Amino acid sequence: MHVPPDLSDFVRDALNAGRSADDIRRSLTSADWTDTEINAALAGWQYQDGAGAVPRPIRSTAARDALFYALLFVVFGMVAGNTLTLLFAQINFWLPTAEDLARASRPTGLRWSMAALIVFVPVFGLLDRKDRRATAADPARQHGTMRRWLSAIAMLFAVITLLGDALYLIYSWLDGQITPRFLVKSVTVAAMALVVLAYFRDARDLPLPALPIPAAWVLIGSALLALVLSFWIVGGPAQGQLEQRDSSRLSDLRQLANDVAACPTIDRTNLPETLDPMTCARNPARLTGFASGITYERLTPTEFQLCTEVEDPDMIADYGLRVTGSTVCIQNRTD
Repeated sequence: MHVPPDLSDFVRDALNAGRSADDIRRSLTSADWTDTEINAALAGWQYQDGAGAVPRPIRSTAARDALFYALLFVVFGMVAGNTLTLLFAQINFWLPTAEDLARASRPTGLRWSMAALIVFVPVFGLLDRKDRRATAADPARQHGTMRRWLSAIAMLFAVITLLGDALYLIYSWLDGQITPRFLVKSVTVAAMALVVLAYFRDARDLPLPALPIPAAWVLIGSALLALVLSFWIVGGPAQGQLEQRDSSRLSDLRQLANDVAACPTIDRTNLPETLDPMTCARNPARLTGFASGITYERLTPTEFQLCTEVEDPDMIADYGLRVTGSTVCIQNRTD
């Protein structure tokens, strides 16, 4: 470990003054130096008759400590950030706006945050456990330069977030834009910022004198809760595969609607009563196997619609499409 210059100088001068190692240890202990720091300082010098205090080589672990705490800092940020993303999605789901109700669709785009938590929560748990054990065995780790700098940066971001959250909350109140959803989101942001502040304190516990709770437990518990609820409303791999199939169907539907509108093999001023949309496909290689299930219907001499069956119509939120039961249709014109 890195030995502070003033501590190393004190040990050197004390040895040159003829003081014993035990005497030096007692003096440093009374000055609140930790055993690890004292041992490292004493190990850095060897007293020899006639030569005085001779320095010994000290192998620094600063690079290893920097790597560990930088990794812990990044992993903590990934867990906190993605947990906040999923919690916001839960708030949007349970406190929907009129626009959300009109869409009647489940939240999407959350699987990246879900995957991030599945990867980073166990890693964070292991790193935090290792850090706690190492700090309990060596209290001097709390005063490491890298740990203190990263902790200070994290706490700075947390304080700025708290101040910004309070500022936006007061502004929205003065502007008459306070809603239950906004209040819950504001409280969630403040709570996450407080967890960050608590974690990057020296003790890394919530400041509860009667019941000290590790802030890491609170963060991991929040992440697991958000993950479980997200699986419930978003679905797992089977739901993801279903959505990918429906996405391919809709992509084919839009592509063929444009192709039929510009089809050179039909009379576009008087559309036929029946038509296989695939005969108008300009680039069949870009279509999937679901394109063959798309049906054509003539509406007017220059207007038509194409329809396809989907597996999960509740996920269709495109206002350019018409959904009836499990059938999705798109209208287009040739003029």
